[in-house]
Amino acid sequence: MARCSVCGRPAVYVSRIGGFALCERHFDEYFMKKLRRTIRKYRLFRSRERIAVAVSGGKDSLALLHALHRLRRSAPGWEVAALHVDEGIRGYREYSRRRLERVASELGVELHVISFREELGYTLDEIVKLGAERGLKYKPCTYCGVFRRYLMNIAARRMGATVVATAHNLDDIVQTFLLNVIGNDWVKVSRLGPVSGPARHPRFVRKVKPFYEHLEKETTLYAVLHGLYTGFEECPYARLSPRWQVRRMINQLDEAYPGTKHSLLNSLLSALEILEKAGVAGREDLYSCAICGEPSAHPVCRACLLRLELGIMELPREKLEALPEEARRMVLAALRRSEPRRRGGGDAMNAHQGGATGSG
Repeated sequence: MARCSVCGRPAVYVSRIGGFALCERHFDEYFMKKLRRTIRKYRLFRSRERIAVAVSGGKDSLALLHALHRLRRSAPGWEVAALHVDEGIRGYREYSRRRLERVASELGVELHVISFREELGYTLDEIVKLGAERGLKYKPCTYCGVFRRYLMNIAARRMGATVVATAHNLDDIVQTFLLNVIGNDWVKVSRLGPVSGPARHPRFVRKVKPFYEHLEKETTLYAVLHGLYTGFEECPYARLSPRWQVRRMINQLDEAYPGTKHSLLNSLLSALEILEKAGVAGREDLYSCAICGEPSAHPVCRACLLRLELGIMELPREKLEALPEEARRMVLAALRRSEPRRRGGGDAMNAHQGGATGSG
């Protein structure tokens, strides 16, 4: 049995690249020290913040909520609350939500919930089924990611948050980095820093990643040691995403060559510097979506385009014709992507001749 490098007690954590082992007490100190260092290094929080911790009810997000609640004791200007987006994934989300409700109650933190059903009219399960019926080629994770980010920003604004903290850990970051490299999408790579996205929009709530330098095994162990990780449910859609294969590949490489994940993170940080000097925008000014008014990288946000393709949003003909030219082209393109399949090859323009696009 490995012994703690500090005190000699039985170790619960062994770092293969650091060459040290830690007992429960000293692992907790190591974990919290790394968290404080990450916050200072990347200037994630100001002295006064209302922090909305995005919490799914899984191990990483519960660990973040618990750890930031602890840090709040030494930061009197911080308020910490939990923000939960309920996608409506049957047989999965109801269990993690109950776990979150228990932890939030024990910690005494506010819990704010926003759901796909209430805001979009459909659960994710229903959206996935509807997309398949309409012949759309998107993976479930596409719908989930777009709508979850969209609703998270809306909910954070409603609860008066000044910043949203997400529980993306080092493993998550390097997986996304590699996926975007494979897809040759350097604009998306430029947005993978510890502070996510542009902040120059009145409706955009800044996003930060306090676990940016924490390995997944560290956040998992923290959750276990603090009684937060009391069960495991796997999202039924997870294995349909290419991230599943990339995650497995990186884990295998890191097992064979310890330090691979940290090397990938260092490569990302180097890439971010190069991209910034090259003017590849990661913090550019945002549009206001021409349909809903929410922050968007394009004249029409992805959430509205998906709703149009799914037929779950009404857009009167008068509003369509009043859109700026580029926004109108995006809307018509979205309709063309779905209407021919649904209407047996009919002209997508017919979709709005009766006065509305989408079926409501």
